Amino acid sequence: MSTNSLNYEREIKLMPTLYPVMLNLEGRTCVVIGGGTVATRKVQGLLDAGASVTVISPAVDPALLSLADAGKITVRQVAHTLGMLSALRPLLVFAATDDPLVNQQAAEEAHSIGALVNSVDEYGNHDFMNMATVRRGEITIALSTGGTAPALAAHLQRLIEQVIGDEYLTLGDWMAAARLMVLAGVQSQSQRAAVWRHVLESSILDSLRQGETISARQLFDRIIQEALDTPS
Repeated sequence: MSTNSLNYEREIKLMPTLYPVMLNLEGRTCVVIGGGTVATRKVQGLLDAGASVTVISPAVDPALLSLADAGKITVRQVAHTLGMLSALRPLLVFAATDDPLVNQQAAEEAHSIGALVNSVDEYGNHDFMNMATVRRGEITIALSTGGTAPALAAHLQRLIEQVIGDEYLTLGDWMAAARLMVLAGVQSQSQRAAVWRHVLESSILDSLRQGETISARQLFDRIIQEALDTPS
């Protein structure tokens, strides 16, 4: 019995190497073309970032209509036509309809006014793409497979969620609160790095995972105080 090996040719159109960046969208205009499930996910992420969101679509998911009724987004229940984006002057445009021609039209207009575009089409017009993220307060971990393996990205996201628990949020808050004190009291950058390395390599995270917050805080305070008391 013979077996044949399978040779898979990579037919996916790869994106160029992308530059990862965290955008401040507070108060910035973003437009989502489309009103379905994918568009709803895009809108929620934009709202979480504080963006001013307009949805353009003749058919709109009830969840989006509820957001509009609450005054959180603007909904225009019409099909996208040329000139709409020019009037809004958005920073980001998401072409999220199930019609590739509509998405292409929206992308072309967005580019004509200098907006950045994300299209849901596999071979669509992309300036950027969303990344799978894990958030713990101010901690954001983002990952991407360049759009070639979404299932792998989701798998890695689940793994990270299991590893990075709320203990990192707690410790991150403590470190942020002590940062200026360490900057002022420990003159050498290498010594400051050693302080934080001591914190992270100590038993603090293990104690927090076990719910021993008081002992974890006591150890954290002791490490910081010892660093401040040590002559630079």
